[in-house]
Amino acid sequence: MMMKRVRMGAVIVLAVGIAGYSIVQYGIIGLDKAGFILQKLSLGEVLSSMWKWMLGVHIVTSIFALVLGPFLLMNRNKQKDKLHKRMGYLYTAGVTGGGLSGLYLAYYATGGVIAQFGFGMLAILWLITVFLAVRAAVQRKIAQHRRWTMINYSLTFAAVTLRIWLGIFMLLFGPSLYEVYYPYIAWICWVPNLLLIAFYLKRKTNFVY
Repeated sequence: MMMKRVRMGAVIVLAVGIAGYSIVQYGIIGLDKAGFILQKLSLGEVLSSMWKWMLGVHIVTSIFALVLGPFLLMNRNKQKDKLHKRMGYLYTAGVTGGGLSGLYLAYYATGGVIAQFGFGMLAILWLITVFLAVRAAVQRKIAQHRRWTMINYSLTFAAVTLRIWLGIFMLLFGPSLYEVYYPYIAWICWVPNLLLIAFYLKRKTNFVY
């Protein structure tokens, strides 16, 4: 129980930290001055007003999902609680907005087809798993709903792991090779998350998909 609380505490700290970082980068510093934008411009990429608008939608909606997710998972006895349901609606809206905008942004990902496919798959699986979580809730399959939510949040948490991996690669190889390693980050930011939660659920119970 103690280890579980420590793990959840670490998840919350990282989620809130990345959410705060995003607010500072894109909200306070400004979208056009954010490091992510400047990096893409330095590579000669042309960023349309539509792309910037979709990025804004992606940031705002994904922050909601990233921060709310751990609180939805902390106590399984709150499944019928009104607050839990309201938070669930917000989380689902966040994932839906983040997933749809992410699917659009994936097409313009730095690094070509490998990065585009990686982020595209992330967006699609993010949307599919939140649908399965909602369907299970509507059918009152609470245990299954919780497990699909855990799987979905492992994909939401890619917002954190992407920045961790990006920091590691930046430290090792510098910004000059950004186009080379970014396509790999498009996959390793979420595939290990998904495999870890699948392994955890497989060990814990026979999960019915």
